[in-house]
Amino acid sequence: MQIITMSLGELETSCYLLISDEGNAAMIDPAGECDKIIGVLSKNSVTLTKILLTHGHFDHTGAVAELKEITGAKVYIHADDECMLNDTIKNVAYLAPGFEYKPFEADVILTGGDMIFLDELEISVMHTPGHTKGSVMYFVNDVIFTGDTIFEGSVGRTDFYSGDISAQRETLRRISALRTNYTLYPGHGEATTLENEKKYNMYLRDSGMELRFI
Repeated sequence: MQIITMSLGELETSCYLLISDEGNAAMIDPAGECDKIIGVLSKNSVTLTKILLTHGHFDHTGAVAELKEITGAKVYIHADDECMLNDTIKNVAYLAPGFEYKPFEADVILTGGDMIFLDELEISVMHTPGHTKGSVMYFVNDVIFTGDTIFEGSVGRTDFYSGDISAQRETLRRISALRTNYTLYPGHGEATTLENEKKYNMYLRDSGMELRFI
């Protein structure tokens, strides 16, 4: 398994190329700059077969339409965020008036608890509502691609379409209960570990959550 990190799009989203031992790849949250993604695929001689979306906001989906057209990769998203893919209000693309958002259709609708297979890699899906109703995290081996569910020292905002602070609180409790010290690859910022976030991220601690959510 190989992971290549790219910072792409209007908000410098952290995007990830997950590559199997057979040279097939899944792209997590292609935010923009499709040409750069194609360049990385070519440079590493890998074939893109899947596009895995952690949620439907434009800064995580901006290159999907073009990337899907060029590669034929299948697009995965949770059922509750599918409505964002062709709605620039719900996916907040309206906040970036200089960005031309291209709508697209999903190929595979997730519900949570799904399993996705990329050659030898088994990718499990955890539904993590809060930032959006259909937010998910993708688990593979000792890694989690967290999208905007959790960052180093912080969590995703809940004041856009379908954001829910109560659902977020429950999601964070579930994450805090995980026992493995996963490496976390978030949608913005640097990679971190679950152990580090349990120690220092106030949103994963009861006292911090009370401070934030009252």
